[in-house]
Amino acid sequence: MRFFGFVLTLIGVVYLLDLALLAGVHRTWWQHRWVRRVALLTPIAVAVGLGIWAASHEQQSTTWVAVGAGLTSIIFAQLAALLLALLLSAVPRGAICLWGVLRRGASDAFGRTVAAAETTPRSPDRRRFLRASLTAIPLATSSAAAGGTLQSMQRPKIPEIPLRYPDLPAALQGLRILHLSDLHVGPYLDLRDVARLLERAAALTPDLVLVTGDICDHMPDYLATLLLIETLAPPLGIYASLGNHEYFRGLPAVRACFARSSIPLLIDAGLSIPVGDHRLYVAGADDPRYLASPDAHARLRRSVESSLAGAPSNAFHLLMSHRSQAFDTAAPLGVHLTLSGHTHGFQMGFAGRSLLEGLLPQNYVWGHYGGGDTQLYTSAGVGHWFPFRLGCPPEAPLFTLTSATRQLS
Repeated sequence: MRFFGFVLTLIGVVYLLDLALLAGVHRTWWQHRWVRRVALLTPIAVAVGLGIWAASHEQQSTTWVAVGAGLTSIIFAQLAALLLALLLSAVPRGAICLWGVLRRGASDAFGRTVAAAETTPRSPDRRRFLRASLTAIPLATSSAAAGGTLQSMQRPKIPEIPLRYPDLPAALQGLRILHLSDLHVGPYLDLRDVARLLERAAALTPDLVLVTGDICDHMPDYLATLLLIETLAPPLGIYASLGNHEYFRGLPAVRACFARSSIPLLIDAGLSIPVGDHRLYVAGADDPRYLASPDAHARLRRSVESSLAGAPSNAFHLLMSHRSQAFDTAAPLGVHLTLSGHTHGFQMGFAGRSLLEGLLPQNYVWGHYGGGDTQLYTSAGVGHWFPFRLGCPPEAPLFTLTSATRQLS
């Protein structure tokens, strides 16, 4: 219920901001009867959507969760789009008002009266242009919100990404690692979708599969999801770490599912895997559930350190951490590759980066970070619990280790 309270609060804040801007700044829009009616009906629609979502969540009904969450998400996306439109429209409106004030002041300086200036006829063409320009803004933001909802339904991409390391051992040259994160199996991604994704991934012959948490939001399907992932059967195995949603689903039940599968769940631990004459060390960090306090950051740091405690110094170190902030601890410890998820790229991106990258530079929101001996990739995730993606498609990246020295030669 804490989550639904957060969603309700977030929607309520955006809704009240919209109302304040409509009634206080954009009065010409507020004068339309249909705008006022939609504003009055919106809280009712939110209550219906959230009610269906909460009730079906308790009953573990994926169909009705999709209905409730979908309705709530669409309303929120449109409210957020309206808020953006109102803020953007306020700038030209303010500029027009300021220009009018400055123009009247300049006219007064030349001896014209304010009354005469106000009676000067305005150009109909200019009025039409300004009206069309201001109307285009909400249309554009509303279309973007609808487009983000549609894009969330596309099948996950499997981008093939080379990772170059100086003096990579010959035994690891060409090693292929499939990264599965944030599947969120449930209302928006079901077992059939997972099976289709894994069929495509198997054709690309990964050597190793790493799963970094938030696997399944529909607990009855958790074991079935693990058994599907097992079918990949890569030669170096499949390993998993925890995400915050594993705690939300109930860690004892999650552990019981892993115990019935062949996939090791690594928590504050790691293991060594021979690859020819070299070794991989695969480690799994725990998840702090909420990373919003110094204590939570300290727990994540201690978890990373614990998971690497037994790592051979001459091995290639791989860290699974649902939270990308683990990279700040992993990089100084010499971890070669950290794989993370959780953020979903905030589900808005451009050119392979999250649109919020500049606001959260230390959160490693989406994509490839670092270089040389210590690198990080934060996946945008296979699935989501909020059906909206704009320029940030779902993904299951496939990495190929290559030698930077060989690349240059």
